[in-house]
Formats: sequence, C-alpha cells, structure tokens
Amino acid sequence: MKRLPKIFAAAISALMFVTTPMVAQDDDEFGGFDNSVTYAGADAGVGTNWVPNGGYSLTIPYLTPPDPNTVVEGVMSANAKLIMMQGMMAANPMSLRQAISIMVAKKRVADGLSLEEVIESMDLRANLLNMKKVGHSTPWKVIEATTGEPSPKLEMISYCDIPTMRDILNYVPEFSVFVPCRISILEDANGDLWIMTLDWDVRYLDTSPNPNKISTELREKAIMVRENLESIMEAGANGDL
Repeated sequence: MKRLPKIFAAAISALMFVTTPMVAQDDDEFGGFDNSVTYAGADAGVGTNWVPNGGYSLTIPYLTPPDPNTVVEGVMSANAKLIMMQGMMAANPMSLRQAISIMVAKKRVADGLSLEEVIESMDLRANLLNMKKVGHSTPWKVIEATTGEPSPKLEMISYCDIPTMRDILNYVPEFSVFVPCRISILEDANGDLWIMTLDWDVRYLDTSPNPNKISTELREKAIMVRENLESIMEAGANGDL
C-alpha cells in the first residue's frame, strides 16, 4: 500500500511528459503560447467512449441530494488535505509561476487601446449578455497614493449572472470565494495591457469518477457564464463596441 502514492506520482509525471510536447507546439506570434483563445467552447470535453474507471469513486456518494445552500463538512482533515496536495505537487514539474498561469485565462489587448477603451468595450459587451457589473476596483491608484511611487495599472471588474450565481451557491456555498466573476486588466513590464480571469470550467469535472454530478441545467448555465466571460474579454482585447 505504501508504494501506491509513488506509483500514482510516476503515472502523472509520465502523462505530463507525454502531453507537454503537444502543448508546446501551440506557439503564437509573441513567441509563447497562444493566449488569444482561452476557452474551448461548450462542445469540447470528454469523448463519448469515455468510461469513468468502472464507476469507482474515492468519495462515498450521497444517496439523496443535499439541501440547497448547505455547507459541505467533513470531507477530509487538514492533515489529510496537506498529504494529498503534497502528493500532487510532487508529481508536478511546473514552477509556481507556471502552475498559477494555467489556472488563468488571459488575452493581450490589441496595440493602441487605452485602459478606458478596454473597460468601455467590456462593459458594453457585458450589458448585451445580461451580465451585471457589480464591482470595479482600482488598486494601482491606492498603491500610488500609499507608496508615492508610480505603479503599473491594475483594475478589477466583477460581472455576474445573478440567477446562475444563486443556483451555484445553492449547490456549493463554498463557491462564494470565487464569485462574482472577476476580470482583471493589468499593465505588464512592457507596457502591454492584459485581460485575465480565473479559468473555471465545469467541463473539467466530466472526467471525475464521482457519481454525484451537477445537474444538466446547472452545468449548461455554468458553461454559458464561462462563454460570456470569454466574450467580454474578447471585446475588451479588441476594443469592440
């Protein structure tokens, strides 16, 4: 039994070794990965022939759905979580910068567009998609006021599909740490503007062997929100009105 974690780590490492060359081929004109496409769309995901490990699950499935808006308790102890996460990181060849980067969808803003133009385009697209703007912060101004030194621009805007947010929180209240959906616009060391958001995609869950899936309706709503965020980011990156 003690050999299982090492075997699991070796299997993950081998998988990443095999898939890395395929990912590395996706270079763009900026000399790196193509950041202009950050979302595969609703049709991407698990193939029709995929079978979830014979239905085996490490987590005991619940027999009846939980009550809405109830917090999940007793999944694992803090020490068990530490051991699990350390085991996963032991098989992870990426640096911290790389690991954080793959959790983020990002687009470089077209040359010549100002921060104000980017935000205007994003707000207009969000309005068309019925995504309500519920927050806008400008931390770079606070940094400058506090330090007395110039700071690269950094602003965060929160958009929300209100009914879907309520449905998601009814299913898993812990998701409140991720909502409302936040998009950041930041200026990098080269003076380029980037638009970024957390790349949360419920289709990642399709490969989980756990039988307790989210409902089809909620899955479709969550995918729609992710697609809307993609559209808002695309509008901002291109200055679309």
